[in-house]
Amino acid sequence: MRAFITGASSGIGRELAFQLAASNYDLILVARRIDRLKEIKEKIKDQEVIIFQSDLNDSKQLSDLMEQLEQHKIDLFINNAGFGKVGLSKDIDTSDEVNMIELNIISLHKLTKFAIDHMEKGKIVNVSSLASYLPTPKLASYAATKSYVSSYSLSLDYELKKQNIPIRVLTVAPGPIKTEFGKVAGTKQKMKAMDVTKCVKLIIKGIHKNKKVIIPGFQMKLLRFIIRFIPRKWILASAYKIQNKK
Repeated sequence: MRAFITGASSGIGRELAFQLAASNYDLILVARRIDRLKEIKEKIKDQEVIIFQSDLNDSKQLSDLMEQLEQHKIDLFINNAGFGKVGLSKDIDTSDEVNMIELNIISLHKLTKFAIDHMEKGKIVNVSSLASYLPTPKLASYAATKSYVSSYSLSLDYELKKQNIPIRVLTVAPGPIKTEFGKVAGTKQKMKAMDVTKCVKLIIKGIHKNKKVIIPGFQMKLLRFIIRFIPRKWILASAYKIQNKK
């Protein structure tokens, strides 16, 4: 069995690499920071680890990566790379938002389509966010990109099942996790964050169970359930208040 993981140099991607290797998966890891990928490769002794340095926002590098992947059989294809920026949209540099859209949506979309064409069977796992289920002032662009990921992944999974194509598309929607997200986003996390090791254990458990939507942690599942019944204007006001405390 072989797993492919983008954004594998830190956070959820890095922990997925170690836990999947412990479950006897060979790995193909992708990130911009090649030094961190080399460190992971050195620590994983019992499984094959192939690493690629690639900036997925660069169309040429993304195309080259997909060409290299054609020679490898992949059973578990995980699109994990992504980032966010906290702040008022009018104040965030437009280029930062465009880069976010290109990474969180366009590169994920292209890689997902590649995986469907390349895999005979298996699972595609697209990492979204609990923020995909609610508009989030001061995290507006990030939440919007993750809404795309969740909606696209759910619809695509249904299409493939209706066509009897043996590929599942699973969606992971975590809440706050102890990763580098806050550093990249330019904020300090105020909500209680889940340990990344626990989060990934729950993600892998959900993958094994073929859960179409994987929300790690009971509290986040409960929150997802509750927000279905809360008026949108209350959600906007609450989200704005939370983001203002960061």
